[in-house]
Amino acid sequence: MKSLLIHVSKDSLSTALQAALKAISANSSSRVLSGIHIQAQTQGLILTASNLRMTIEYKLPVKMDSMIVHKPGEIVVPARYFYEIIRKLDPGLIRLEIVESLILNIQSGNTQFRLCGMDAAEFPRIQYIDHPNFQRISMKNTLLKQIFKRVVFAVSSSETRPVLTGVSLQIDKRNIRVAATDGIRLAQHVIESVEDYGAIPLDVVIPGSTLEDLLKILNDNTDSSTELEIGPKQIRFISNGLRVQSALLEGTYPSVNNLIPKAYLSEVIVKTDRLLHVVERISILAGESVMLSVLPSNTLSLVSKTAEIGDVKEEIPLEHLEGEHFRVSFNGKYFRDILRAIDCETLRIRFAGKERPLVILPVDASSSTLFLITPVRTQN
Repeated sequence: MKSLLIHVSKDSLSTALQAALKAISANSSSRVLSGIHIQAQTQGLILTASNLRMTIEYKLPVKMDSMIVHKPGEIVVPARYFYEIIRKLDPGLIRLEIVESLILNIQSGNTQFRLCGMDAAEFPRIQYIDHPNFQRISMKNTLLKQIFKRVVFAVSSSETRPVLTGVSLQIDKRNIRVAATDGIRLAQHVIESVEDYGAIPLDVVIPGSTLEDLLKILNDNTDSSTELEIGPKQIRFISNGLRVQSALLEGTYPSVNNLIPKAYLSEVIVKTDRLLHVVERISILAGESVMLSVLPSNTLSLVSKTAEIGDVKEEIPLEHLEGEHFRVSFNGKYFRDILRAIDCETLRIRFAGKERPLVILPVDASSSTLFLITPVRTQN
């Protein structure tokens, strides 16, 4: 199936390309994997990109005003060049046609590009999950994005322990638990749902990079849902013409419950936005750590010093204090990331001792989100 002739609107094609390109590796050693697979079928146009670990497929259905298939066909073209060409063309319909062997003609108005392509037979295809323990669940996009946004920032960027570069997903009938940790901070979110998610318990680790890309692609329409198809080694997300398939991470995720202090010495309540703004200002001059102190004046003090640059100090009032005053240092950037993930007006900070992690919780009683951050050791 070599011939291809379609007309597609620039806006539709750009949207599909922006989604698919997230699967293109910047330093791919494979020529075909640096390309995008263009496949025209009678039902519409499918764009696919892959880096082997993750494959993204985006389908544009036939619509008279934005997507017309005259001749089915397929070809692989260099993804970055193709995207830049489409991005720079004028608005309106774009004509894509294979005019000779492995040459894609791209025409818009008086502008015409000819792009050298590759044989589509060499491009990897999405592998369908076929396993006795395969499971399918459906989730509203708003819920899926809410769940993973609260934890994905805490995945590790180090490959020393590959399993920590992913997010743990556990589903047990009516409960969903997601968690991420890099060994310094932990983010966990639990949903106790009235919906039955199936009889087979799930315990898998999804690459954090896959989820970060997925969250950027999924639309925020409150009526949109995503199907999750999960097997022992792969997971697929399907939503409105979009299919994202990823390999799951191998290995056993550490038991995060062992990391959470069971008792604490002090608890403070503070306004989330106010603390976030302070931490963002403090972080301008933050060196290795920011010192947080609960003062007798019922205020929270944050101090940061950077050698040969300067220092900064700011205090904010506490909403509530229970227990003793305390002082602890932490990584300012990591603390800021936690605060950005909290969508509650006020938060609790629990202190369990100088060697124990700080526990950070939204005050909202309906929230089952929990964050930990390990203190930085200082000479003070």
